[in-house]
Amino acid sequence: MTGVHLAVFHDEFRGSRSDIVRQLDEATDSNKDAHFIAYVRFWDGTSAVEELLFCKPIKLKATAIALFDILNNFINEANIEWKNCVGICTDGARTVSGRFKSIQALVKQKSPLCIWTHCMIHREALASKEISPGLNIVLMIVVTVVNYIKMRPLKSRIFSGLCKDMGVVHSSLLFYCEARWLSRGKFLQRVYELRNEITIFLEEENLPEAEKFRDSLFLMKLSYLVDIFEKLNALNLQLQGSNVHMFDTSDKINAFCRKLELWSRNLKQKKT
Repeated sequence: MTGVHLAVFHDEFRGSRSDIVRQLDEATDSNKDAHFIAYVRFWDGTSAVEELLFCKPIKLKATAIALFDILNNFINEANIEWKNCVGICTDGARTVSGRFKSIQALVKQKSPLCIWTHCMIHREALASKEISPGLNIVLMIVVTVVNYIKMRPLKSRIFSGLCKDMGVVHSSLLFYCEARWLSRGKFLQRVYELRNEITIFLEEENLPEAEKFRDSLFLMKLSYLVDIFEKLNALNLQLQGSNVHMFDTSDKINAFCRKLELWSRNLKQKKT
């Protein structure tokens, strides 16, 4: 079905003779196989169309030249004109966004008027990584505790049994994966929900981190992290989806920044 769909799409795409914008990404699946993914947007005469252009495996290293060769070979095989490529959107990795030896630079050799934009979802995710030292210490302690439980099968089973005995909704913690944009918020939310069970487990294991989960200031900082990353996750989801353009994402990010300013003022004025 995919082959038929793409074949029909290519015919429509070539026939449109319109300018196109590409979004490129390199991702790794659950089998640790790397793939190069490209989406395309173009005007079909009545509306803007957004489609998957291709998803190709990356056989060796994901260098700029290797990725560009995949893209260029596909463009040539599909008889698509490079001159019609007016925009390209990627993350900020040097392989794709550098000025000289990158996909951006190689594409500009084929289409000099092509404009590069940095993916706003990726920019939002990068901005959310900046955490104050005090809050970062809390995050690192939580990561250490979760890894201690999750990376030891016996400890994980004991903790799961404890949660079931106490009748809580969840019986396991979540791993934190920095590469997954929504991971941090979900990870922290689960820890906060199971904070009492974690405290009991740490005390039974005679681990010093148990004192942290009894500390009201530590829990206050943890709850703040849960709240703020819940808001960031909600923003991230609003930036995703089809038919979302730069003006939409810019408005949503600006609105969120104004909310942050309002929350900051309310906090200084001790307003709830």
